Amino acid sequence: MNAFEAIEKSQRRLSRDLAAMVRIPTVNPPGENYRSMVEYLRRRCRELGLKTSLNRVPDADLEAAGIDPAYPRYNLIARWDMSAPLTVHFNAHYDVVPVSAGDWRASRPFDGTVSGDWLHGRGSGDMKGSVAALFGAIEGLRRSGTKPAVNVECSFTADEETGGALGAGWVVRQGLVSADYAIVCEGSSGSRVGLGHNGVLWLEVTVEGKSAHGSSPDRGTNAFEKMVRLVQQLDPLKRQLASRQRGWRASDGSRRNPTVNVGGVISGGEGQKINTVPGQATFTIDRRLVPSETIAQAESELIAGLEQAAQRVDARHHARALLRIEPCVVDSGSELPQAFARSVRSARRHAADFRVTTGFTDLHYFVVDGGLPGIGYGVGGERAHGSDERVTLRELVQTAKTYSEFLRRGLD
Repeated sequence: MNAFEAIEKSQRRLSRDLAAMVRIPTVNPPGENYRSMVEYLRRRCRELGLKTSLNRVPDADLEAAGIDPAYPRYNLIARWDMSAPLTVHFNAHYDVVPVSAGDWRASRPFDGTVSGDWLHGRGSGDMKGSVAALFGAIEGLRRSGTKPAVNVECSFTADEETGGALGAGWVVRQGLVSADYAIVCEGSSGSRVGLGHNGVLWLEVTVEGKSAHGSSPDRGTNAFEKMVRLVQQLDPLKRQLASRQRGWRASDGSRRNPTVNVGGVISGGEGQKINTVPGQATFTIDRRLVPSETIAQAESELIAGLEQAAQRVDARHHARALLRIEPCVVDSGSELPQAFARSVRSARRHAADFRVTTGFTDLHYFVVDGGLPGIGYGVGGERAHGSDERVTLRELVQTAKTYSEFLRRGLD
């Protein structure tokens, strides 16, 4: 029995693994049930013969990042030493975005139910499914007696959904990665190998007004109304970013533009109620950068656009950055992408190509900060971050085969 056959026979184990992880609601923010999750992951790693090290992020680091220490962060490292000359590091985050349970129809968000070939639940595609596939690949190699051509190092990390600084970023900064190459288990799937990701800049903008009693609105300055007018004045910037001159051409010839999404989070100030004139209103801006841009350029342009908009509507405001992640792109012709593409072709029976994802992943911590060659690849689920998130059991098997084939072949 070879590794592929062993993985085919383990489909029920793959689905049980994923369902068990989905049933641990690691919702971030605020960062719930992290300890339960890493204990499950540590137990599975040990069952697979991997040596593990559980690392708790110090409370001082949490407080410096504005995180309540009541929600501790944990990062698990696991290793399988083959005495090989090269080591490949697999990274997967275990946190998931919050849910609006009332929007789910096929299942409840954290039930991990199977219907036909589909497994439903928050995190099934993003990205606990990739963790299950990685476990399936290692188990398939073990059961078939197939020796990997490389040493295997894994990290299961917190907080990717809020930037990853206390997860993959912390692991890299602490020197816990001892590898020659990195594979982040998301960012592309199927026959595509991920070459990186867009950048992201999150701003929180607060508009100031003057509170007053709702029966005498003329005595106040309505911050909400000012905010609405200010946001409308950002339309010229949106059109500018959508212009052909601002586009970036990928290696496959496709083009993409930077984007701005306004109002992902909207809130008011303290003490607001129906019969008050709002004295403060806050909204967020999600600015995505194409690889030809830099954070410094994008932030300067966005701040200037806000200043001009505020002047036109006479609005007092201030802005602060919540997240800054530079774009990350690797060369498709380099050794790791080409080697992984060969494994994709072998496992998927389909020619491989490459992509740079429009979202952001933790790859930049390994490539930019850690200086490692890296790619992104994981399961191809559906409706990530949305209601009725799901993945097929067949996709779990195929991704596990792809991982196992790369481990078997290495960089050859």
